[in-house]
Amino acid sequence: MKLKKINFALDWVILVLPVLLLVCSIATIFSITSISGKTNIVFDQIIFAIIALIGYFIFSAINYQQVRTYSWYLYFLGLLFLFAVTIFGQETFGSKRWVDLGFFQFQPSEVVKLFLLILIADLFAERNRISFRLLTVVLFLAGIPILLILKQPDLGTALTIIAMVVAVLIAAKTPKKYFVFAVIALIIASPIVWTKLKPYQKQRLTTFMNPASDPYGSGYNVTQSKIAVGSGGLFGRGFGQATQSQLQFLPVAHIDFIFSGWAEMTGFVGSALMVIIFAVLIWRSYYISHLARDSFGQIFCFGVASMFLFQSFVNIGMNIGLMPVTGIPLPFVSYGGTSMVVTMIMFGIMQNIYLRRKALKFE
Repeated sequence: MKLKKINFALDWVILVLPVLLLVCSIATIFSITSISGKTNIVFDQIIFAIIALIGYFIFSAINYQQVRTYSWYLYFLGLLFLFAVTIFGQETFGSKRWVDLGFFQFQPSEVVKLFLLILIADLFAERNRISFRLLTVVLFLAGIPILLILKQPDLGTALTIIAMVVAVLIAAKTPKKYFVFAVIALIIASPIVWTKLKPYQKQRLTTFMNPASDPYGSGYNVTQSKIAVGSGGLFGRGFGQATQSQLQFLPVAHIDFIFSGWAEMTGFVGSALMVIIFAVLIWRSYYISHLARDSFGQIFCFGVASMFLFQSFVNIGMNIGLMPVTGIPLPFVSYGGTSMVVTMIMFGIMQNIYLRRKALKFE
């Protein structure tokens, strides 16, 4: 018996475009910090990018079916990380989301996104029919980390996980009646959810409806972000010339509002180019989901694509005043090690699924 030769040609779209976004990230952060002299942030981002690329190629090479066999272990490891935050977490801006490892600020909620996706994709892939019992189990398993993340509080990451779970339910072809029940339950629970939100989270939502109501308070970030985007004009002010982001009128310009910093430097042309890169990456991810040879691969890629779509849409939307500020980073672009490495690993697994898209044949 002889194994047929398999074509291991990489999908260059999901390799080259993330690298381009990493380059855009480093260039933007360098420009933003050029006046303040915070060169350590640029150096950190370069190190994060290198580690992320190493993770990408490692998980591109490892058979994703082997990763799948550890789904339950990874899930419980993720929960352990979240519990560790409550004990050892470092509080920043009123939230306890990070564990200080000395050389690195570790954010467990980002890792949990990957671990939870692997588990629920595995659970759905093993079933030919979506039963109420299976759906209840999946929602329960997803609900535990979501509640722990909301307790930090980190509404943005919790919403990202919810969007990912909904996408997986769609990919798994969950009967429509369950979605109808979910919408009804959401409407009924909305008043309760509102009462559980922190005061600053409520303020963000109300300010989103009318930023001018508090221009120097909760509406300041969005107002400055829109000014930065508008001041970029058609071709931008150029790197090292963006006053809004460089002179720190734009808060956390290297994280939540990095798209505004990029828009101010490169203008409408550069902003449109970045949006196109995101759009092509999202389209390609959904396409690879269609090419996957098994249900797990299809569901996993669909989940990654949907999560990537949600994060990029919400982040860019809040930078231009179309979405409320939720603290969701822009994938591959916002400053941060855990998010970048985890997202790159997700795309590495997707690359692996693409490489193994054809079933093995013996002759």
